[in-house]
Amino acid sequence: MKRDGSVIYGSNVEILKKVRTFKDGKLKLSENGLLEQDENGKIISGDVRNTWAGFVTLQALFVQEHNLVCDVLKVQLEDEELYRHARLVTSAVIAKVHTIDWTVELLKTDTLFAAMRTNWYGLLGKKFKDTFGHVGGLKKPENHGVPYSLTEEFVSVYRMHQLLPDKLQLRNIDATSGPNKSIPLTNEIPMGDLIGGKGEENLSRIGFTKQMVSMGHQACGALELWNYPIWMRDLIAQDVDGTDRPHHVDLAALEIYRDRERSVARYNEFRRRMLQIPITKWEDLTDDMEVIKTLHEVYGDDVEQLDLLVGMSAEKKIKGFAISETAFFIFLLMASRRLEADRFFTSNYNEETYTKKGLEWVNTTESLKDVLDRHYPEMTDKWMNSNSAFSVWDSSPQPHNPVPLYFRVPKH
Repeated sequence: MKRDGSVIYGSNVEILKKVRTFKDGKLKLSENGLLEQDENGKIISGDVRNTWAGFVTLQALFVQEHNLVCDVLKVQLEDEELYRHARLVTSAVIAKVHTIDWTVELLKTDTLFAAMRTNWYGLLGKKFKDTFGHVGGLKKPENHGVPYSLTEEFVSVYRMHQLLPDKLQLRNIDATSGPNKSIPLTNEIPMGDLIGGKGEENLSRIGFTKQMVSMGHQACGALELWNYPIWMRDLIAQDVDGTDRPHHVDLAALEIYRDRERSVARYNEFRRRMLQIPITKWEDLTDDMEVIKTLHEVYGDDVEQLDLLVGMSAEKKIKGFAISETAFFIFLLMASRRLEADRFFTSNYNEETYTKKGLEWVNTTESLKDVLDRHYPEMTDKWMNSNSAFSVWDSSPQPHNPVPLYFRVPKH
């Protein structure tokens, strides 16, 4: 889910208009809480390319969030003002959830918990930020002398397709159960049946609640070698309008190819440029003898040829980290940079821009669980036994700093 909200609102005028109702500032949404479809049966949303049922579920959730914000702000505002303010508020909620909720589960240590909250609230903490209205404590945007952009290096370390499974374990939410009881499986559905148009059709049958609860109770895959989703090795990609392209894609191979074609530095040089220590032999990278043997077969003794994505997947993880140390350095820089460079989180983070109720909405939202609580309180109350929606929902409420169960699963 992009932090600018473009997957909900769109990135050009045509799509921005297509997703709107032009009534009370709201976005189009079906009566069942899922995204509407157009006359061709394609979903109406900001980004309809290469979707899968889980992603469409989250798109629908934040359309609901936008529409609820419109209801809250409705008293004195017309359609256009309602839409613009609700878009600002919802996009800020997404950015905040990403910063202090999702990232904290990805890097589950006490230090990172404090660091990401400092990123959002500043060194003086939540009370200061809520009072004076500057994310991270900054009064105006800071570009550090370079215009803001998402760099190729950031795109490269954000390749996390191993997190997706080959099958979704659908849960029987009609069975008698609660947060301290396991929910029985209904069946396993191949991910190939949950992508594109077929995925949208199946989601309509599954429904929002069953899809969300099923995802909440299934751990993600680990960011490791030999753990790439099989269905992504023979993938039908789509154009921007959601139309299938004629040629299949091996996404794992394509990700390596993209980095090479875009001149992203290979693993060792990448680390040097980030002032990290490069490896001199395969044993510096990993203790896994099977991995060392395979790396030698592919790259010989030349560690300088090691591709970035392969190196990050093979790299020994820091305790509590789902991602590699190499990727973490980029995350650390960009997480701060994206907030610092945005006037809507610095000079314009105020009641005049967001409205008083809108700013309060953002300030009082701390997690994805808060968003789910607003729209599906019976779902979180009955099935979520976790402080974060990004942890496995039936795990213990406060585990002591482990690698989250969310990521710890056997290789596919």
